[in-house]
Amino acid sequence: MSASIRTRILAASLVVAALAGMAFPVIAAEEPAEDLARAEAFYANGQLTNARAALLEIVAAEPGRFRALYRLSRVESELGEDASGEDQRQLVAAAVEHARAAVQTAPDSAQGHLALAVALGRQALHEGAKTRLALSREVKAEVDRALAIDPGLGRAYHVRAAWNRKLASLSFIERAAANTVLGGVPRGASMDNAVRDFQKAVELEPDYVNHRLELGRTFMQLKRRAEAREQLERAIALPPTSSPRDTRYQQEARELLRKLPKPKEDSE
Repeated sequence: MSASIRTRILAASLVVAALAGMAFPVIAAEEPAEDLARAEAFYANGQLTNARAALLEIVAAEPGRFRALYRLSRVESELGEDASGEDQRQLVAAAVEHARAAVQTAPDSAQGHLALAVALGRQALHEGAKTRLALSREVKAEVDRALAIDPGLGRAYHVRAAWNRKLASLSFIERAAANTVLGGVPRGASMDNAVRDFQKAVELEPDYVNHRLELGRTFMQLKRRAEAREQLERAIALPPTSSPRDTRYQQEARELLRKLPKPKEDSE
């Protein structure tokens, strides 16, 4: 594999942590206004295009409406995951724009910083290597800011956990390439931090399917198979109501379970 190809792969890996499990939990802690409730109902039912249209109407009428802005960024980030080509580029750019507007409108709200972290992660996938590295650092900064504001935000722990897992998993060759070409990778990432943050996400939102899926995936990577099986089985057993992507997450959990040895083999 050539150095240029390794660099491109590495640059993508530096931001993939913020792209794992992009679906946000359905927000139920606050009572939105009627127009926001309509958009949230579309989102909860997986009707993302309708949710976006409803939110765009709100933002067009009230450009500085924070709750509409960060929800709009959330929806556009998820639509961008399934789009391609120019449609994808436009959706991701819009998600970043609306998240930045949300942060500017309410800089002390954790939800805006979290939405921006997610949107920037998606944007990074379509940028050059050095820009990707810069964006990966901004993703981490935004997640940390969200948690400083609201330590009870399970989704932010999830994003930070995945960031830790990916960076901690880089090989010596990948780190050397990053130091030479990209100016180094962010420091402080570890698998212990990844496990701890995923566990915190599960503690805060025990019924969110993707928290358990990714914790199980992390345990698999660490060869802690019994713990991996427990989390994957719990992910499958949960009702698929925590996000519009739950059925996809549960299918991933089933596929990972099939790769695990039988319980009797674990103890051998």
